[in-house]
Formats: sequence, structure tokens, C-alpha cells
Amino acid sequence: MKKEELFTDLEFPQRRAASMRTSPLASYVLDELPADLTAAWSRRTTYRDLADRQSRLLHELGPLDPLVGDLAQARVVQLDLLFMLGGYQPAGPGSAPRSLVDAVAAQCARFPELDPHMSYELLIDVNADEWHRNGDIRVFTQGATSRLERDFYLGHHLSEPSAQSAFNLLSTMLQEPDAGEPLDVLEDVVRHLEDFRLYMAQYGRLPKDAFETFRRYHMGHPGGPRGASGAFLPSVQLLELVLLSPTPQYELYLDQSMAYFPVWSRPLLTARREASRQGDNVVSMVLDGRMKLDPPALTALLHVLDKFADFRMVHLGVTKKTIPEAFPHTGRVTRRDIARQAGEEDALNDDHLGTSGFSVHNLLTNSVYRLLSARREIASLDTMAG
Repeated sequence: MKKEELFTDLEFPQRRAASMRTSPLASYVLDELPADLTAAWSRRTTYRDLADRQSRLLHELGPLDPLVGDLAQARVVQLDLLFMLGGYQPAGPGSAPRSLVDAVAAQCARFPELDPHMSYELLIDVNADEWHRNGDIRVFTQGATSRLERDFYLGHHLSEPSAQSAFNLLSTMLQEPDAGEPLDVLEDVVRHLEDFRLYMAQYGRLPKDAFETFRRYHMGHPGGPRGASGAFLPSVQLLELVLLSPTPQYELYLDQSMAYFPVWSRPLLTARREASRQGDNVVSMVLDGRMKLDPPALTALLHVLDKFADFRMVHLGVTKKTIPEAFPHTGRVTRRDIARQAGEEDALNDDHLGTSGFSVHNLLTNSVYRLLSARREIASLDTMAG
């Protein structure tokens, strides 16, 4: 594997001609913005110069309304505007040109479905859709780092179907308990979760310095919106909610996060959360006897919880490598350590914030703690059955 790539088996679509791009801002954002940001960061130019240049560009384009035909195109234009706006994150609040801020607001006024901040949906889903459609992907960086940044975004997009498939299988198991053999369903879920874990493991190859280079454009300012983050990947949350009842700390995280999940997922997450809160989830139904599993199926359910915990532990390890300052201790975090915790910890603790604006250590260890707690309860049934 080349050091500057995380995924070596990607098939890259042919890049379309600039004249055929979806957004009138695409040529600048794709072909010139990374060089402008590198120059500003390295002080070969100033952020004031950058603001002046982008103001001239927006003035030359004129009002965007006549250039944006529908919501699908508006999402791509919003992605471009927010990439431009994100370039000012290292310079601090108030450094972006007024014309850029106004253009973002005007888009939101015309299309209320749009996020006014760089969101997971725009950065990952819309960006990857453009890659599939046009061979274009937006990045902030240049050279080898740009290829790592590209793969960081695409990896999230490519991994989600595995988690979504696991969620769909477990949802069907709840809705139609007699539709198939539970053992077969649970073994399929394990396979999908292993695929999901393998995607996450690829990020262990991401150099810390490369991650820091593009992460600085995703960090939110105090009091502003949360940064785009894998914490807002919806299928992981749907998967947990179909497996487990939400705890108070998890409810707090969901309350704080709902506006940052992709728009399509918010009603689905809301409905699944309410159902899970009422006990409509796999673990609760097995524990109270509403779902009957024989010993092999119980063992398969343990494997599901193990694989989900494996994914979370890999995520924990990758995050500790790339954002070590977000972890209060330098030593390796183990499952045994997490299982011995007195309970979940405050995800809003602001001493060690991640890109999402949550305590990344507490957010990830809490998720493992919940899975390990559920595993102990299911294992006690398996032991009694044995």
C-alpha cells in the first residue's frame, strides 16, 4: 500500500470537464482553493488576501439563485460555499468575507433543507456522490495529504452500507420474528459488522500529521456549530438503538447531535430511539423473554455484540493515535478497563474535545461500556441455557 493512500482498491471515475460540473464554484474549490489555503496557512499570503480574492469571485458570479436550479444542485453549491468558509477556521471567527457568509445564508433561505454549517451529510455523502457522478471530490489539502484526506471521506461513505445492512437485518428480526431463522440472521449481521470493522481499521494507517492538516478546517469555534465528524454517522446510532435501550448519557448525546445527522436519517433515528426507549430492541426482548433464542442463536447474539464492540475499540484506538490530546491518559485503553468503570462518563466534558465537540474519550468508551454491559446480561442467559 502506498503511504499516501488508505484504500488501494478504489476505482476512480473519470473526471468530467470543468464546463460540465454541477456547481458554478466547483472550478475554484476543486482546482484552486487547496493551494490558496496552503499559502494562507504557511503565511505566503494572508487570510485578508484570501477573503478579497473570494469576494471578487463571488462578485463576478453575481447572485447564485439563477445558477442553482433545484435542491440537489443546491447541496453541491452549499458544499462548495462551506468548503470556502471552512478555510477560515484556522484564522478564527469573523475572518471570512461578508459576501461568503451572506451567500451561505441566502442558500439556506431559499432551500431550508440545507445545513448552514459543514455537516457530515455534505462532507461525506454529497461529496462522495459528486465523486461517483463526476470524478470530483472536495478536499482542503494538496499533494499526498490530499489523497489521504480524500480516502478519509470516501472511507466513511463506503463503510456505511455495512452498518446499514446490519441494522436492516436486526430491524426485520424485530418486526417479523418468524420470517427466518434467528441464527442465520445474526450470523449475517456478524459478517456485516466485520466488514465495517475492517473499514475502520484502515484508518489506523492514517499519519497523525496528515490528519491534523485537514482536521483544522473542521474544528468548530466555541459557541458555534459542531464540526463535521464520524460521531454523526447515522447507521452506527441506528444499529445501537435496534440492539440496546438508550441510557441517559446516550440520550444526552442524541439530543445534542440530532441537528448534525444527515437530514434523511433524523426521522428514522427519532422513531427508532422512541421504540428502543420502550423496549423494542433485540437485547431487551431477549432478556424479558419476548424474543426466544436457542443456545446457538444466543451465542450468535454475543458475537454480534462482540463485533460491534470490536468496531468501537478499533475506532477508539485510531482516534487515540490521531488525536492523543483528546485522551486524559497516555496508556492503552482496554475492554477490561472500560468494563470496570463505575458507569458512563460525561460526554459533554469539555477538557478533551474531539472534532464533534464532545469528549471523544468519554463518547467512545461509553459506547463500549454499554455493549459490554449488554453482553454480560446476554451471557448470563447463555450460561443458564447451557
